[in-house]
Amino acid sequence: MLYKQMCCFLEVANVLSFTTAAHNLYMSQQAVTKQIAALERELGFKLFNRSTRSVALTPAGRMLRDDFAVLQRQLNASIKKAKDLAGVKQSCVTVGFLSLLSQPSVILPVTRQLFRAFPDVYFEIRMLDFVALRNQLLDGQLDLVVTTSNDWKLWPDVKVDVLQSKPFEIVFSTRHPLARREPFDLECLRDYTQLTLPRDNMLPGVEEWARKLPFSRSILCPDLATVRVYLESGQGFSLLTRVFEGCESETLTYRPVPFPEAHAELVCIRRQNAASELGRLVQCVKEVIH
Repeated sequence: MLYKQMCCFLEVANVLSFTTAAHNLYMSQQAVTKQIAALERELGFKLFNRSTRSVALTPAGRMLRDDFAVLQRQLNASIKKAKDLAGVKQSCVTVGFLSLLSQPSVILPVTRQLFRAFPDVYFEIRMLDFVALRNQLLDGQLDLVVTTSNDWKLWPDVKVDVLQSKPFEIVFSTRHPLARREPFDLECLRDYTQLTLPRDNMLPGVEEWARKLPFSRSILCPDLATVRVYLESGQGFSLLTRVFEGCESETLTYRPVPFPEAHAELVCIRRQNAASELGRLVQCVKEVIH
């Protein structure tokens, strides 16, 4: 029995979806299916009952899920002890994420892949705001930064890899009167409230082109979480990209902003004098976010 088969089984058993498990393991669904099939052949019994709509563990599968989870933890602990005994030193890399970024689509995929691709590296993860990310990177407290920023060209002595370019959208609740305006154009905004952020927490690139949008008044919100509360309550509209946490919601409506400059770049940043080994980590991040 191969360790990889056990890992695939545990992931499918935990999420009860071959598609989701393949995504979490950064494998194709076909590859995951083959690993599970090989494990079932070796064991001589089925682990899952599958239909077109659902995946369920068999009684034997439920038992193995619990036992394999314990076995996996014990194996990982044994490997760590052996490395410590052999004097294998574990390098440490500190990675800073913009705390506003979406966990499901950005932060978790990146951290999972880094942990899997570099098992000998200890990663310290920090969730910070725009200003703290920049200051801690330049002060040498962070090795890598994943953020969205259009002012990175002003950061001194850094290397920047652009991961994605995301358009800003006009966002409001599906219960807001704007959701019933068809056809929709910018003039529809004239009678409604725009939800904005303080200057230090302003989403990069918003300030210049946002002045072109008509609105009756604005509400200054202290942070993005407050903006989402207003939005979900059907109050006002905001200018966001879907790379931010909570912005991918079925209760929100999205309309395009007709300005080419209305976009934000998701970037990975390191210092110019950073260790060359960090290039491998950056490449790993780029493979996840594309």
